Amino acid sequence: MADPIRVAVVGAGYFGRFHAKHYAAAPRAKLVAVVDTDEARARTVAAEAGCEYFCDYHSLVGRVDAVSVAAPTPAHFQIARDLMAAGLHVFVEKPLTDSVESASTLAELAESQGRVLQVGHVERYSAAFRALAKRVTRPLYIESYRIAPWRERGVEVDVILDLMIHDIDIVMGLVGSPVTQVEAVGTPVLSGTTDLANARLVFESGCVANITASRVSYKTERRVRVFQPNQYVICDMAEGRIFQYQLRGNPAVEGPAAIASDSVEIPKEDSLANEISEFLDCVATGRRPTVDGRAGCEAVRVAGMINASIGAHHEAALALSEV
Repeated sequence: MADPIRVAVVGAGYFGRFHAKHYAAAPRAKLVAVVDTDEARARTVAAEAGCEYFCDYHSLVGRVDAVSVAAPTPAHFQIARDLMAAGLHVFVEKPLTDSVESASTLAELAESQGRVLQVGHVERYSAAFRALAKRVTRPLYIESYRIAPWRERGVEVDVILDLMIHDIDIVMGLVGSPVTQVEAVGTPVLSGTTDLANARLVFESGCVANITASRVSYKTERRVRVFQPNQYVICDMAEGRIFQYQLRGNPAVEGPAAIASDSVEIPKEDSLANEISEFLDCVATGRRPTVDGRAGCEAVRVAGMINASIGAHHEAALALSEV
């Protein structure tokens, strides 16, 4: 049997604690350490997971083979760059970075170093996404709706990089075609950055997607609707349920009887466990992750286009108000 993969987690916050828990339970992994600049937090999570702790991620070099980076988004680039340059495989929580330039640098570095770079777009590893993807063959129009109550976690970035980035990746995974045009609006509500946004994406294939994300709602909701020839599919990502409407006959002759409908309950799975399992497999075999550095970079590119469009709308509105 191969030796277990020596791993560590950088960032002992909300997501980092879950990463540590999963690595500690994974038969193929040996959790060596947890790293956080807050020593008390690092010590606490390390004690829970049964491993060492450090306050400087450079201490991991020579001790581990692979690392999960679950630090705040602005720190992703430097940590991932330094660790990949030192020869480690890296899993980076979403988004990959906060700029296209830095995301591209990481993707290029992973390729030149022959390292695994996986990006934590966890929805792609959910049973709900797999069930939806099996039903999507020729998407023409997609609606994605993700809203959540306000929370302090994640507000170092805007709602596009915090929440909408999930749906950008989901839609790109379903369409399989580059985004060519973006039209978006958004506004701050409770923070100094955009808290509510809507974006219309046009793909090279001709598909159009309308994505809404909000972190100032009174409830949580995650739904994706896909319209394609003779079929309409609704996926409730949060509840794990799919509703499907399929044209079976001629509505002009049969009326409503020509439309068949059904619903499917999707068994719950631990999406993060699936994601970490794939990362360990990629490290062991050298295969490419489902969401690699290039896919993560493309999600950041589209997020940048959305922010640019929101900024253009704000400037136009300001110019009109000054007339």
